[in-house]
Amino acid sequence: MKFQASFVQPPSVAAWLVDLFTPQEYAESITGDLLEEFSALASKSGVALARRWYWRQSAKTVVGLIGTGFRAAPWSMVGTVLAGFLLLEYATTLPERAIVAVIHLRNHHVTPFYDSKGLASHLFWLNNGILIGRLLVSLIIGCFVAVAAKGREMVAAMTVGFVSVVITVMIFGVLVAKHQPVDPTFLPTILIHQFAGSCMIVIGGVIVRESRSAMSRRSSGV
Repeated sequence: MKFQASFVQPPSVAAWLVDLFTPQEYAESITGDLLEEFSALASKSGVALARRWYWRQSAKTVVGLIGTGFRAAPWSMVGTVLAGFLLLEYATTLPERAIVAVIHLRNHHVTPFYDSKGLASHLFWLNNGILIGRLLVSLIIGCFVAVAAKGREMVAAMTVGFVSVVITVMIFGVLVAKHQPVDPTFLPTILIHQFAGSCMIVIGGVIVRESRSAMSRRSSGV
């Protein structure tokens, strides 16, 4: 039983998440300690129990690392998150302005005519083009935020995404409370788009973090 347990690997997704949030200077010690305790528990109590323990411990470790990321450099983290959010608020309007400018230039000397089917198709491609552009912008901003927050890439990217969603909901709520001409039924669509953008920001952080980890492993000869 002990011989077999020594070759059992912990849940790969849980191990990847811990590695994703762990600063590179502590990666070996933290992941090594978790793996050592996992192997000992697997030998003593079985693989299934050890895997459940590893998931719970990984979640606690990730939460602790997020808190540590803010406590270690609070002003730097706040500045990075604020800059990322402001850049996001400015840059997400660029795709819409670019697409509208192209359409305006194209139709500058021509008055377009759309039947109902053509108008629906036009609006479909316009809306989806703007959405795709905003998602790409969110991905790029996530990469920029992660580059600026070296060692705390995921904490910064996740915080920018979270703040973006919260502020969007707050603004929408204020407009509705003040009886502005805003249709409340649009809120689910807005939240879906905002959540998708936040996911792209986090993905940008993952890309930068994984790239840095790969470079670190190559430089160390692992």
